[in-house]
Amino acid sequence: MTSTLTRQVSARMARLSSYLTGAGILQPADPDSACWATALRHVPRHLFVPGRAWAEPMDDTAEHLIDLDADPDTWWNAVYTNTAIITQRGDGSTDVADTRAPASSSLSCPHVSMEFLRLLELADHHRVLEIGTGTGWTAAMLAWRLGEHQVVTVEIDPGVAAAARANLAAAGLSAIMLVGDGARGAPDHAPFDRVHVTCGVRDIPYAWVEQTRPGGVIVVPYMPPHGQWGEQLQLDVLGDGTATGRFCGGAAFMMMRSQRPPRRWPAYSSEGITRATRLDPRAPHQALHHGFGLALAAHAPCITITSAGWEEHGPGAWAWTMRLRDLNNDSWAIAYVSPDRAGTEVVQGGQHSLWDNLEKTFFRWLRAGRPGRDRYRCTVTQEGQSLWLDQGSSRGTT
Repeated sequence: MTSTLTRQVSARMARLSSYLTGAGILQPADPDSACWATALRHVPRHLFVPGRAWAEPMDDTAEHLIDLDADPDTWWNAVYTNTAIITQRGDGSTDVADTRAPASSSLSCPHVSMEFLRLLELADHHRVLEIGTGTGWTAAMLAWRLGEHQVVTVEIDPGVAAAARANLAAAGLSAIMLVGDGARGAPDHAPFDRVHVTCGVRDIPYAWVEQTRPGGVIVVPYMPPHGQWGEQLQLDVLGDGTATGRFCGGAAFMMMRSQRPPRRWPAYSSEGITRATRLDPRAPHQALHHGFGLALAAHAPCITITSAGWEEHGPGAWAWTMRLRDLNNDSWAIAYVSPDRAGTEVVQGGQHSLWDNLEKTFFRWLRAGRPGRDRYRCTVTQEGQSLWLDQGSSRGTT
């Protein structure tokens, strides 16, 4: 880079670090925050962004294509602001600007990345397993902080892994990089003190617990089966081979490839049982990110909300509609309320009455006093995971 560009990049890196400090994500008096603030000034984020990508700003700015050759100012602005950047769609089968295809690899916005890195509560001696290398930026941040031999990062996509390796080299950093299914962890390199997960998971692989020392920490974007909101989950690994932890905030990540829901669900059956209810489906839907989402994951863990919003039910007849599916069988439900009707009509079929289960869980959550995410806990054992309400906690903010 020219000396002018070097100065401009340094200024952008400093502004990004200052922004996260001013936003309260990094705390000036906290030594851990101070380390990450310094890392933001030393690990150039632009080296981990391809010349053509899709920007999703965290403010009210619309999503848009960024192209370094066609519009360098817009590209640089996206790289060094609080913007998530999609770098791959359709597992590499389509152009990154084709929004009809699902995003399959990205660079998370700095705000969210810093929240997850801080939840690791790192010390200099820690060895870290990262699940989902992506562009390599967080692996680079970890390697800068701990040293290249203390970071093992796993990426399932060989092409993405190759690009990340080149990005790390361009930044003068490296890590132990593996290509494979992150759900298996990295048993040949275990044990680890920390596990940093950069993809959403519905079911937490027990391999991560097995490969973490007692007293270690696993930080994961937990994406509940309902599919609408995600959670930051910090798990402590115990001496008995289990892990338990708390939900710390909201998060939305692309799912681990082996845990993706069906891209196309089977068509809804024409046969179902119809009933009326006085509950407006918008009430439980609005409560999902206020704690009800975790209640639903705890008590009705197979329910997936495939869509929620206004739909046309016949020419010119609109209704607010929630569609439900079961992850494990053919059960389904549709609940809709029209502007000219006081009640809600429900049609459901299959092995289980999904709307009945959702409605029962919603009223159970209300009777419990609308507990927020801070009241829920997660425990992972060899047999599976469970979510439960901590009755000893006081009600807090969500």
